[in-house]
Amino acid sequence: MDVKTRVRPVLKQIKTATYVCNPKEKLLEYGVSLDDVIDCSLGINPYGCSPMVKNGITDIDWDRLSKYPDISYADLKRGIIEFWNDIAKLNEDDVFFGSGSAGVLVNLNNIFIEKGSKVLGYSPQFSENVNIVSIFGGKYDFVPLNEKDGFSFDEEGFLNAINASYNVIYIDNPNNPTGQIINLGAIEKILKKAAQFGIPVIIDEAYGDFMEKANSAIALCGDYDNLVVVRSFSKGLGLANIRLGYAIIKSDIKEYYNMVNIPPFVYSDILVNAALQALRDKAFLAESRRQIRMSKEKLILACKDRFFVSKTAMEVPIIVLGNPDKTVNLYDMLLKKGVITAAGAEFPGMGENYVRLRVPKQIDMVLERLDNFNSLF
Repeated sequence: MDVKTRVRPVLKQIKTATYVCNPKEKLLEYGVSLDDVIDCSLGINPYGCSPMVKNGITDIDWDRLSKYPDISYADLKRGIIEFWNDIAKLNEDDVFFGSGSAGVLVNLNNIFIEKGSKVLGYSPQFSENVNIVSIFGGKYDFVPLNEKDGFSFDEEGFLNAINASYNVIYIDNPNNPTGQIINLGAIEKILKKAAQFGIPVIIDEAYGDFMEKANSAIALCGDYDNLVVVRSFSKGLGLANIRLGYAIIKSDIKEYYNMVNIPPFVYSDILVNAALQALRDKAFLAESRRQIRMSKEKLILACKDRFFVSKTAMEVPIIVLGNPDKTVNLYDMLLKKGVITAAGAEFPGMGENYVRLRVPKQIDMVLERLDNFNSLF
């Protein structure tokens, strides 16, 4: 008998989408030297991580390599609590970890989603969460962002879509891929409407370090039992390689997170000091945001008359660019110029004529290559 008969039927029925890929073969096919490539694909801080982090990594207790991590992660929890102390009063038992923010989302969906469960989100948004929901057997409904207005968020349309049929509401803020920020007032309206039906709301703030701290939904955690906020060390804090994300949960949902968090050793505690230093260096993050703003202003100025440009916040390092001709594969066109982006077709609600571009450190080099696109518009 074929062993595939033992595979869960849902996995045979779904098609997942991901913008995480290695385009090396295509680049070689297009005659692009790998040394000449500018990577604008994955969502990272283009300026790396704080120099304080590098100093923290030298202070490692190597004797701990042969031991399992301390699953209390008490030092890191206290560091996170201190970081948020000016806008929220958190306790150690409000903080939960996962392998990056995506790992946290896997656990949260494992709590709420089973076959036939419905999730309300909008499109485009973080496609990996759509994948996770599908793998657990759930169904995703999208409120489309307003494409004619740069994929702007439709607050009224989203509020009107909320009803008792949904198990979960998912919002990424800032939005991935556009980089736009939803204001905290709109988030609170969604929480209030969802609370009427007992629906948990997951606010994914993976890119949250690029927006004002006061706009974080963590400020609302003590007010709404249906709120879960997800954060990441991978983006603004520049620690993508260590795969560390966390959730702030103040409601009774927390007991179920520990139940599904298998195995509990989600993070190597020998690198705790590096993560703590990243949280403490506020000057580095402020300077990163300043540099990103300057680069993004240059990018938009150069692109606004030739490309579709999404609504976006200037200090968030991602943006959607598009070609008005829906038959054009913009990802491939940019790849031929040695610019790697995230393909728009891998996000719900976008086609191959769109890309998500992460603002690089070498913005002037990207602008030079974009200048060659004049003949296409």
